[in-house]
Amino acid sequence: MSYKVGFCVSGKGMLARAAICSSEELQIKPEILIAEYKADPELESFCADHKIKFVKIPHMPRDKFNECLQQYLTNPILDLVCLTFDKIISPKLVNCYKGKMINVHPGLLPSFDGKNALERAETYGVRFAGATIHEVTEEVDAGPIISQCVVSLGLNEKFNNFGLKIYKHLEPMFLQTIKWYANGRIYKDEIGRIWVKNALYGQIPISPSIELKI
Repeated sequence: MSYKVGFCVSGKGMLARAAICSSEELQIKPEILIAEYKADPELESFCADHKIKFVKIPHMPRDKFNECLQQYLTNPILDLVCLTFDKIISPKLVNCYKGKMINVHPGLLPSFDGKNALERAETYGVRFAGATIHEVTEEVDAGPIISQCVVSLGLNEKFNNFGLKIYKHLEPMFLQTIKWYANGRIYKDEIGRIWVKNALYGQIPISPSIELKI
């Protein structure tokens, strides 16, 4: 497997861990996991167990952080970078990985872009919420959408159930999206929208539909 993937993580890194553990099925070679200073400290031992390079970037000014990130992600250049990251990526790095960097957003873009998407959705009293995986562009949460999942909120159901429901679908959606990239099935149409070759669209709760049997 020569399709080299890197992960940038701010929290527990559950999606990155799942992808690393499923790397053979996804046909990828996990190369590096970069953790923000407040990320789960157990990620270091996890990466050591899986023989993956681990880097934890300490708290520092934004310009210095961007320099560190640029250094670790471009030496060597990866085939795909997957973000579950609270940091905004510098335009220089975004352009370096144009079409090869994806982000996970806890909202149904283009609604509730930016930070605290689920909290703002709760404030508005939405009946549906979800998550979006999109390619990264210089404008925050504005890149072309690859895949989305949607869940509903029942009468008197606690809003924090949204997060649990979403993650149930988000993990397989994340893994499947990575495999689509590794298999070369991602393409853009004439107006820049992303599609997956031979994928099934329009099904609930995840579109395009999941094909993996993990």
